[in-house]
Amino acid sequence: MAGRKTSISLDEETLEILKRRADAEQLDRSAYLARLIHRDDLRQRIAADSATLNAAGHTPDRATAVTAALIAQRRSAD
Repeated sequence: MAGRKTSISLDEETLEILKRRADAEQLDRSAYLARLIHRDDLRQRIAADSATLNAAGHTPDRATAVTAALIAQRRSAD
């Protein structure tokens, strides 16, 4: 994975969890962390979009459909 090198400090227990999860996904630790961060960011954006749609009076089912359409539109633009 190409990217800017940085460093973080983790306690031993957290580091072991990271290693175990990355191994389970057959990724190195950096790739696993990157994927986790991207997935969490997407989850937060979906939650924010859903909250906005719910506040505008859309039902949760409608909000989910509209959010999914917005995500698909963003992905197709990339």
